[in-house]
Amino acid sequence: MYRLTTHEPEPVMANSELAQPREVTQELRWGEIRQERPSASDTLFTTTGRKLYVIGDIDGSFRPCSNPYDLHTFGKPQADDPLANRLQGVWAQPVKALNGYTFVVESSGINRPLVDAERFTQTFADVHFEYRRGALTATRIDFVPQDRPALFITLILRNDGTQPADVRVTFFAYFDLRDAHFTTLAEMPNQGETVRVEGEKLVARARQLPDKWAVAVGGWERPTEVQIIAGQDGHPVGVLEYIVRLESGAEKEWTIEIVVEIESGAAVALKNLEKWLPLRESLLAEKQSLYADLLAGGPRFHSPDAHFDAAFDLARANLQALEAESRIMGRFFYAGLQTFPFWFSADGAYDIPGLLAAGFASTGTNHLLIGTNFDALGSVPHQRSPSGAIVVPGNAAETPLWVMSLWDAYRWTGDRAFLEAIYPAAIQGLLQYTLGNLDPDGHGYPIGAGLVEKEDMGAKKLDSAAYTWAALRALEQMAGAMGDTRMAARARARGDEMVARFDAAWWDPAEGTYSISLNESDNSRRSVPHWAVIVPLEVGLASAKHAATTFTTLQAKYMNQWGLKHTVGDDERVWTLPTATLSRAAYRYGQAELGFRMLQQLSATLDHGSIGMYHELIPDGLSFLQLWSGATFLRGAVEDLMGVQVRADLHAVRLFPQLPAGWEAAELERLSFGEHTITVRATHTSLSVTHLSGATPLTVTYQTSNGSERSAAVVAGESVQW
Repeated sequence: MYRLTTHEPEPVMANSELAQPREVTQELRWGEIRQERPSASDTLFTTTGRKLYVIGDIDGSFRPCSNPYDLHTFGKPQADDPLANRLQGVWAQPVKALNGYTFVVESSGINRPLVDAERFTQTFADVHFEYRRGALTATRIDFVPQDRPALFITLILRNDGTQPADVRVTFFAYFDLRDAHFTTLAEMPNQGETVRVEGEKLVARARQLPDKWAVAVGGWERPTEVQIIAGQDGHPVGVLEYIVRLESGAEKEWTIEIVVEIESGAAVALKNLEKWLPLRESLLAEKQSLYADLLAGGPRFHSPDAHFDAAFDLARANLQALEAESRIMGRFFYAGLQTFPFWFSADGAYDIPGLLAAGFASTGTNHLLIGTNFDALGSVPHQRSPSGAIVVPGNAAETPLWVMSLWDAYRWTGDRAFLEAIYPAAIQGLLQYTLGNLDPDGHGYPIGAGLVEKEDMGAKKLDSAAYTWAALRALEQMAGAMGDTRMAARARARGDEMVARFDAAWWDPAEGTYSISLNESDNSRRSVPHWAVIVPLEVGLASAKHAATTFTTLQAKYMNQWGLKHTVGDDERVWTLPTATLSRAAYRYGQAELGFRMLQQLSATLDHGSIGMYHELIPDGLSFLQLWSGATFLRGAVEDLMGVQVRADLHAVRLFPQLPAGWEAAELERLSFGEHTITVRATHTSLSVTHLSGATPLTVTYQTSNGSERSAAVVAGESVQW
């Protein structure tokens, strides 16, 4: 039976005011990787698939969650933010389905909401919450299938007492059908939902597009009672109630499934719910196999530092967790959770070497192909919603970064069809837009906002200029691969012109760094102590003399115990991206120990906050799962520390390892690029490369620490040693 009530019994709201955070034991369990630590109960967790994800707290509750940038800047959510206090819950981008969900266990006349877990376990395939209620122990297991817009929530209840227990188990679903930020499915934002009971299932329909957008909730077992009640926030709450007698030592299990549908409406949502419920075990097994294969299949890193090795593996798990898929864009990567479940061009640009090294070639290259759909101004957009809508147009650094990433993708994959598809857009974006529309004086310094802005900067930004030079070098390489000698010569000439005048224009001897910006009118310098002063060193544009001075200045003024500050004297928090950028610059200019320390700082985020997750800040803060944090760690470990520079198109790899002084050796196992897979083992004085697979012989070049080079052609199944 079911009924409709207009009030909500207390205490059941998963997102109501909860007690002050207490400690919960967090555990990470993935293959042989085991970690454990106590954490505040309001620490965020996620479990994800390509089409749905959940954000909540490790005690099993769903506290209100808002944009952390606003919380830092203003101390509270902004009044005009439609998702203020709403980032938690169940999301199937570009829509939200639920604000949260809760089981309540009633025994001996006492209601006990399961929102105070003693232990939380993250396996990446699923998450577990463990509770104790007197003689009763409960485990909640949440699991998102990899390729379905669905969520399974399983409760296992066991009676450890000596007497039978009569138990009422109630599941509460807090509906909140809401458009994601910056996008709407209909012409107008959705405002609420209607909820009905249909065949002992709960069905919510959006008020906008009710024939398309629906959420279905139901369980495998027939409920004793089904209710729809009025929630404290004005949204309906669905209730499924079950009554059972548990004998001493007995165990009972309930599984609830949530299905989201945004194209074909409630009938399809219900059909999928019925079809997928019996598949729960096989779908979970598929998800477990996905992550088990990810760990075992490589690449893997082996060194004297077990923390570093685990960080390498966890970075790959983080990338998998952020892989997304939408009908409009296909597969791509979210930039981060809880704040950035969007496609970002710049994030893809920084991340593509790490993504491809980790084995995500198909999704990684498609992420870049999305950038070929320019915005109205002719730039690669900065940000797109999973709906495909452009959220933020490109800045002056956007297109150069994207062009750089295209070359990275080609040298890692050797995919000729990819190169041919993106080559015309690379020319148009860089030469017509960046060096045309944004560079009226022809100096090669685009006018406009850069990647990160400060109010006291001039119109021409250092990061945009340096990335433009690097993009010209990338375009030269792409043109060479295409056999376009005229374009290669043109790109080379423009790049050489920039090099010839760059230091004179941008170097600020008084600051001991490159100036962060130039004024538009006369190219006079306007310095701000901002992290982007490292960018000319990141891309190799800086002179050796000025690079050395910059490193001295950074270590004296710009750095703290965690890495590179955002802006000295203003915002001195440490982001992962600037610190990764410093690491790359240090390796490029022979400062390998500094580069290694910065890689270690990236991995330090794993020791704080949400277990197993690379955060946006070091040690913790802002997005609790950030794409470029893990991806740039992988990039640094592979391309900088191990010195692996691949050319899949030429069936070649060049290696220049720069191991830290404290390591005797390191091994990079089963690294794949193009058709080849290799294992690399390096010491301070030797190198071994095993060509595991590849139909074509692989040319291996070893650059030693004294600058000499040795090369050999290696067929699959053989090794070369120096």
